[in-house]
Amino acid sequence: MQKLIPYLAILIVIVYAVYNAKFRKPRKVDTHTSTQYEEHIKTHKTTHYEDELSHINTPEYTKQYIIKVINHGSNILDFKGGEMEGGFAAHDDAEKIACYVLELSGKKCATPYPENAAMFYTSICGGCHGNDGKGLGGTYPDLTKAKMLGIEQRETFLKSMSMHK
Repeated sequence: MQKLIPYLAILIVIVYAVYNAKFRKPRKVDTHTSTQYEEHIKTHKTTHYEDELSHINTPEYTKQYIIKVINHGSNILDFKGGEMEGGFAAHDDAEKIACYVLELSGKKCATPYPENAAMFYTSICGGCHGNDGKGLGGTYPDLTKAKMLGIEQRETFLKSMSMHK
């Protein structure tokens, strides 16, 4: 009986493959969604890449980038210190920290950060980035740079994509 098990397994796979080929109907593609997207694209005078490029160097873009990294983490920069996992700060505190980090790099947040933002940054981020934000000698990203490395990489990518249109 044990000698038959491999043959039965092969037979089951063959029967399943024949069933799929002969009797299963392929799924219909929802072309309505594609049509909506095509109409959406027609309303823009620029591509989404060009649109993002047009505001990539703004403080608001940088703030949103920082919030995204705080909430979701990042591993694209390959620093000696390793990947930054997301979720070290509560979502409500991420915006406070982002505004504080913006100030470390010489930018201003549209809304001033609360006094406790420095405390949140120091207790959550300072261990890796240093209380001054300079990244502990290159082990972690320097948050005081005029343009963050992740944003530099995104800008390079967007420029390459806008050239391919």
